[in-house]
Amino acid sequence: MIELKKLNPNLHATKKYLSWLKESDVKRFTDIKYQKFSIKKIKEFIYEKNKSKNEFLLGIFLKKNNIHIGNVKIGPINTFDKTAEISYFIGDPDNRGRGYATLAIKKAIIFSKKIKLKKLKVTGFEINYASKKIIEKNGFYREGRLKSELLHNKKRYSAFIYAKIL
Repeated sequence: MIELKKLNPNLHATKKYLSWLKESDVKRFTDIKYQKFSIKKIKEFIYEKNKSKNEFLLGIFLKKNNIHIGNVKIGPINTFDKTAEISYFIGDPDNRGRGYATLAIKKAIIFSKKIKLKKLKVTGFEINYASKKIIEKNGFYREGRLKSELLHNKKRYSAFIYAKIL
């Protein structure tokens, strides 16, 4: 159904990708919600992650037609403790709600084990019910809650912290 692949800044920094980053449904629960983007900035971001030793940016691609529909980022990695943050999104609106994010996280867990990580963590808005459902389906457990941690539309929200021992 899907596969995770390293992004190429010259191939994957497209107008379509840029449109995802401008869409409120994609960025409303992320730390990029107030940033301005351009294709040049996307290329720089992909290039930076590709040369990083402690972060991995992987595109989510449909196997049947090799269409890029979203991303998973693993990192920053704490190389001593072998832990990392994980974040993800399905940018393509036509492919949301089809289980691709759940599958992408499953594949990211496999990838994380291959690079010898021992624990993955996810932090997000407590009101992001879809994200909580995705990570719970992948065996993450709730480690904590940070009260009034995040700002969204001029209102404070608590954050959840989920983790998975690998």
